[in-house]
Amino acid sequence: MKKIITYLRYLTEYLRHGDFVSIVSSVKYLINRTSHGSDRLVRTSVGTFYCRKNTNDFQFANYYYEWSLKKFMLGRIHEFTVFIDGGACIGVYSILLSKYNLRCIAFEPLAVNYMAMLKNLELNKLTGKVKPFPIALGNENIQARFKFNPVNTGASSVDNENSQANPFSELRSFDSILSLLEIDRNEKILFKLDIEGMEVEALQGTHEFIRQYPNITFLIEYKHSGVDKVKSVLESMAEFEIGIVDEFNLYARKIRNLKTSEMV
Repeated sequence: MKKIITYLRYLTEYLRHGDFVSIVSSVKYLINRTSHGSDRLVRTSVGTFYCRKNTNDFQFANYYYEWSLKKFMLGRIHEFTVFIDGGACIGVYSILLSKYNLRCIAFEPLAVNYMAMLKNLELNKLTGKVKPFPIALGNENIQARFKFNPVNTGASSVDNENSQANPFSELRSFDSILSLLEIDRNEKILFKLDIEGMEVEALQGTHEFIRQYPNITFLIEYKHSGVDKVKSVLESMAEFEIGIVDEFNLYARKIRNLKTSEMV
């Protein structure tokens, strides 16, 4: 039933914008994981997007994609001043939240996705307003190979087997680039992490950030990393209010720092 409701929401959005090609593409993607055969521009309630051929970019651009997350964000939008997207893909969330005057910072390590995101920022007149970085977030500063899924472009991940067929991208801890972001300590920060199983490592790389900044709310996908591991690393760094958003995502709002004697 839940899937039916989701598909009806997608359909309503496509019809609202007269996007019949995406309706056909959705059916094709469900049946055989294929899509539209040529690059095209898609208009949605989020904005205008460059959707690459034979990908599901058109699905990411739909206003109701990951609706539980968007509903959480939009229902609390006035609680935040900065949005950080760790795993931005084509930039949908930064484009959406920029409309609400949040300062947006987007991280996307895959060059093909990063270039698509830059194009989408340009299409939505956000070049220079959203700060993009072509890097991945982790717990160390290295060059790492990434597996790229050419159809489901948001499902790319670190290649632990280090296959020479896959491209290198820069992987950095968030703490190591924090000074470059010029985020005031009084900002109210929403930090989304959806990085295909690297969420725990990325959190480990935010130790100083969590210690220094009092107003942080994380939205974290735990589908691959596991909810217990995500909670454990969070609770080792600070006291958080933690709740479930949906079957794949949790939120964690920082309450206070741990006492020095409690820190792991």
